[in-house]
Amino acid sequence: MAGRTIILFDDAPTIDEVKAVVADWQKLGLPDGIRHFAPVLNRGGVVKLASSFKESLAGAKNLRYRSQLEAAIAGWLYDLVRANVKRGRVFDMGEVLKEGRADCLGYAKLFTLLGRLFGLDAGVIEVLVDNAGRYVPHTAVLVRLTGRRCIVDLWYGSGNIRHRRLGLRVRQGKTWKICDLELKELGDWDEVCYLPDTCIDGITLYIRGNRHLESKEFQAAIRCYSLAMELYPGNARFFYNRAIAYENLGRPGSAVADYEQALSSDAALIRILATEHAEVTSLLDLDDRKVGGLAQEIYLLRRGFVTGRRVPLARVARKSGLSEIETKAVLSLVEARLAAGFPGAR
Repeated sequence: MAGRTIILFDDAPTIDEVKAVVADWQKLGLPDGIRHFAPVLNRGGVVKLASSFKESLAGAKNLRYRSQLEAAIAGWLYDLVRANVKRGRVFDMGEVLKEGRADCLGYAKLFTLLGRLFGLDAGVIEVLVDNAGRYVPHTAVLVRLTGRRCIVDLWYGSGNIRHRRLGLRVRQGKTWKICDLELKELGDWDEVCYLPDTCIDGITLYIRGNRHLESKEFQAAIRCYSLAMELYPGNARFFYNRAIAYENLGRPGSAVADYEQALSSDAALIRILATEHAEVTSLLDLDDRKVGGLAQEIYLLRRGFVTGRRVPLARVARKSGLSEIETKAVLSLVEARLAAGFPGAR
């Protein structure tokens, strides 16, 4: 129905807006496990494929087959988004679709939106400590496949990544709660789920508040942070940044109260320590400087963004299907282009 939003994010586009954008996207071939859907994709495009696939997924009674379908479409959606949306500093969904660029939150919301269109159980989670041990303010997508789960991270270049500390929702018995957990602790809970969409609206407002803070628009920043707290209660980072805004307005009493809330526990302190990391931010350059898909995969694997630690050249070569000499040449070309800002062809 025209005008109806697909998901609950406050900046979610309408179905018609999504159709108009993805109709012009570069289309990718489907992998073996779901290649029988190719005629639907060729005739009706991505949105028609989503409807057909979701119906087929709902009717799949064999759990193993259902899980295989889910994994195949999740992988294809990952490739589809990366082929059509480049890294940038864009988090608002409408702007992501308009500009074809996204930051980690923009990617997470877009993948969630498309995943749900295809019938995947997917949603956004926070990353507080990444797979290399960096304290980062980051977001990714938790996809709950039948019988297992995976974390999709389009910024780091992985469809199944193992970040170390996450902000998400968990269930013990009948009780659900939102908390920050180490990856190894997830198995202690009866069920693990992504954050409610209202929390993602809170994170979106928080980022808008940060933009106001950078522009010294302190009242506007405080309004955004306060609204964010209503949608995502207890998030220490919201209190910390609002305290900074209060301080700049000459309201030390309000600032102290927020600082106390922000630093009230070890878990809260970890959130405060999570700051933008230059090495993670530098991944913007891969798209800005026209580094192609395979070259990116080789670079990200070698540098440890996918695994959390640098990968030996021989293993990178095997995974990429190239010789070690060819792989080393690709890496040298990427590093030279990043160093020089060379805008060469894709």
